[in-house]
Amino acid sequence: MSFAEVKAPPLSQILRRGLRKRCPRCGQGAIFGKWFTARESCAECGLRFQPRPGDTWGFWIIGDRIFVAGPMLILYLGFTPQDYLYRILLLLLIIGLFVGTMPVRLSICIGLDYLSRFHLDS
Repeated sequence: MSFAEVKAPPLSQILRRGLRKRCPRCGQGAIFGKWFTARESCAECGLRFQPRPGDTWGFWIIGDRIFVAGPMLILYLGFTPQDYLYRILLLLLIIGLFVGTMPVRLSICIGLDYLSRFHLDS
């Protein structure tokens, strides 16, 4: 099925599907087989998630920088725990959130790449 045969899904739908770690085209197939092992294609509609490996790097870098910018902004604005225990807990929280949200962020990146390919190839 080519891009010309279907209508582009709205950005809000792409983001919702990314949050659920589902295929950006059909919303049914899972993007991941395991926690962080992305599948080659959707089991439901056959969409190849990364037909040109490396194309999602732009979205991935921007998504990571936005995620890292929040804690940096909090620290820059003056929220700095004085006790070392709180500093360690804050660092562990940031690392935990960063690692824990990786599959969701990658799913959103794959969805945004799909949407950009949809508009560029049509």
